[in-house]
Amino acid sequence: MSSFPSMFFAVVAIGLIPAVAAFAEPTPRPRLSKAKALAIYAPRPEISPEARAKHLRGAGVCVVYVRPDGIVSRAEMLQSTGEPILDKVSIDAFSKWRFTPGTVKNVKIPIRYTGNYTKSNI
Repeated sequence: MSSFPSMFFAVVAIGLIPAVAAFAEPTPRPRLSKAKALAIYAPRPEISPEARAKHLRGAGVCVVYVRPDGIVSRAEMLQSTGEPILDKVSIDAFSKWRFTPGTVKNVKIPIRYTGNYTKSNI
């Protein structure tokens, strides 16, 4: 019966390995959107003074169509932000994005405007 305590300890120790491994894993980093991760040039939309003054807000999705050389050939709103001014600045900015050549053909880019614009956002 002297082997029972050592065998019990071995079973318990083996059972703890996954728990210890879970604590030892590094904290995952926030994931970048696929679009931002593949983009090699990604200017932010420039919000007009009119949109700032009116505190326009909304959320939508823009889709960009990318040529094999990584240049955006076309951008359009798949889902409008609800504000034509914000849709236009989104399309204008995303049309300038550049991607690693040969990595994507089209990309959906979610966008959210909060309406909380400060001088630092100019």
